[in-house]
Amino acid sequence: MRHIIIITILLSIVSCKKNHSNHNIFHTNQISVEIDTLAHRYLQLNRFSGTILVTKGDSLVYMSHFGLSNYEDSIVFTDSTPFKIGNLSKVFTSKLIHDLKHKNQLKLSDSVSKFLPLENSSVTIDNLLNNDIYSSNENIAYNTLGKIIEASSGKTYQENLHNYGKKIGLKNTYYDQQNTNQARGYLYEGKLLMSPTYNLQNAFSSYGIKSTAKDIAKIIDYSTEMDISGFLENDGFSYALKNNSQTKTAIIVLSNRRHPVASEISNAVEAILTNKAYRLPILRKHFDIDTALLKDYSGTYRLNANLIFDVIIKKDSLYVLLGENKVHLIPQSSNQFYMKETDAAMRFIKDSTGVTNEVILLNGFLDGDSAKRIHTSTKPTQIP
Repeated sequence: MRHIIIITILLSIVSCKKNHSNHNIFHTNQISVEIDTLAHRYLQLNRFSGTILVTKGDSLVYMSHFGLSNYEDSIVFTDSTPFKIGNLSKVFTSKLIHDLKHKNQLKLSDSVSKFLPLENSSVTIDNLLNNDIYSSNENIAYNTLGKIIEASSGKTYQENLHNYGKKIGLKNTYYDQQNTNQARGYLYEGKLLMSPTYNLQNAFSSYGIKSTAKDIAKIIDYSTEMDISGFLENDGFSYALKNNSQTKTAIIVLSNRRHPVASEISNAVEAILTNKAYRLPILRKHFDIDTALLKDYSGTYRLNANLIFDVIIKKDSLYVLLGENKVHLIPQSSNQFYMKETDAAMRFIKDSTGVTNEVILLNGFLDGDSAKRIHTSTKPTQIP
């Protein structure tokens, strides 16, 4: 039912057993202090553990690791700990195609059918690289490019990746390799769980690569604007890569937690680097609120035409009512409240006159849907 969405906005909150950074460049620099503070906050909120790296051109500006690579065995991250990098795999596939082009083993204008006879003869390699074909499923395009890499070179995708990596100095990047120190991915279903092993055979050149932040930094074309982020639904990893072609500044975030905060972290790091405002997430702990404020938030709210819910007061506390469901809202700031049993939260917003007119439904601490207030209530409501 739709009302369950509000109560279980996001179920993948992950427990944190350790909290430390074991590698920090320029730790006395204010920028490094701010990034450290930001990353530790996400770690405290059980949404992130992994690596953040910042480069400017070929210079390393910042790199730190947070949390653990393996929570069962308490193994810390190192610079050589590979992550599953999801959509960032496509950057490597593109580099391999251009490497084969420079070796005159293919042309971007070549028809796909030249290497894969059963494919559409009107589609070119350049079409696939620029996502002119299969726009609704970019993975198909890049997996086709992976097959072209193998057909044109006479070698496996892994062999091509290894040879290219050896040429440019990649240390810990691979598609298929045994005996690695790869980070474990984690999911959350009431407790921290190691993610199941997911077969990436059909997505080898679009989602299957494992790499490190340092290796990824080596393949960035700093003249090209880049903003790629996402998470692996079944594998417990998330990632973000931002490159500003004007400032030649790149930000890489790799996490072994399944949650889409990598993009938000990279945006906040970019704000820190440019001295702009950003939001530091609020900790999920009780805030000593002035209970007189609660009447400002009680009332009826409409999420959409089919879903209306009430926020009520009982014994100096707020509750949200959704049908037969009653959920306690615990204050974590003067206008934000979280739900103890789930990762949902609500931020109440006032208009220019100081009247609360909407509530933002938070996915953990990521802004979600907005519900408009349609009726106010200043009297405590008796509920069972």
